[in-house]
Amino acid sequence: MRHRFGNQVIHLRFLLIHKEIVHTLKNEEMFSRSSLKMFLWLFLCVLQSDSSGLEITVTAKVGDEAKLPCNCHKKYTVNELKTYTIYWQKPVGNGKKDLVVIAHRDGKDEPNRKDQRYQNRTKMNEQNLTLSIFSVQASDKGTYKCIIITNEGTDEESVNFSVVADFSKPNIYAEIPNGCDLTQLTLRCSSHGGLNKDFKMLGSINNKTEKWTVSSTTDNQTELLNVTGYMQLNVTENIVVQCSVVYAGIQISANFTWSIPKECLLTAPPHGIIIASSVILVFLVAVLVVIFRRLTCKNSRSSHPISSFQPVETFDLAPQQQQLNETVKEASF
Repeated sequence: MRHRFGNQVIHLRFLLIHKEIVHTLKNEEMFSRSSLKMFLWLFLCVLQSDSSGLEITVTAKVGDEAKLPCNCHKKYTVNELKTYTIYWQKPVGNGKKDLVVIAHRDGKDEPNRKDQRYQNRTKMNEQNLTLSIFSVQASDKGTYKCIIITNEGTDEESVNFSVVADFSKPNIYAEIPNGCDLTQLTLRCSSHGGLNKDFKMLGSINNKTEKWTVSSTTDNQTELLNVTGYMQLNVTENIVVQCSVVYAGIQISANFTWSIPKECLLTAPPHGIIIASSVILVFLVAVLVVIFRRLTCKNSRSSHPISSFQPVETFDLAPQQQQLNETVKEASF
């Protein structure tokens, strides 16, 4: 009897201990789960805080449409945004007021508050506050601010906007300033429309590298570059010209074939023919001079007349002349 009672007591104690252990394990599991949830929420908050501090950069080409996002809208509903004042502005610095790109109040656009430079070129999506800039210009580059003004305060986010532009395909042409003087052939290569001033202009003549003398100007209104390269050549044959503009890892090239004009062919034979013709001409002139001198000397010897003062031998005629004179005298008597 005592043994049976002792076994029941031991069994009861075992059940109590097991219950306490199970209760402890459940508490630890709940604690670990809550701790894990808290850690995840903290991590997400930190991640969101870090991502909001990142700079957003948007790039577009001149003439295209650009879309600048505003992530501040995620904190509000669409209906709430309709009751707030929303601005897109562009800081200009130097103590000047920011340019108003978009002015939106109580769900309505206020175009009269826009800066003149953005009239009819900007629009905002009322759902996500994305700013669209149409017909992008080089002067549009810079930092833009999305501003949401509520009854409780102001939310603001910045977006960096960069603008790129491609150079046009080079245009090559040739000039001969003095008729057919091929020693002064001038080649020109021109391109326009780029923004990158770290460009290079490369050239070749008949696949042989040649250097362009380059000059550039900037348009005051569009801020785009006009680039011109030129070189002067002494040509004796037809040539193939190549001009390339290299910028930001991009290369735009053009080829141009120039032929000697037909009217200049007689005055511009190949260099070898000029030398050969000159040697032959000199030889012929020398032969003609020799022949002329020989003919002149021969003619002067055969047809040279006797001068009137040249003495003539008369000793053989003297006796006959004396006899003739005596005969004449006798006849006169």
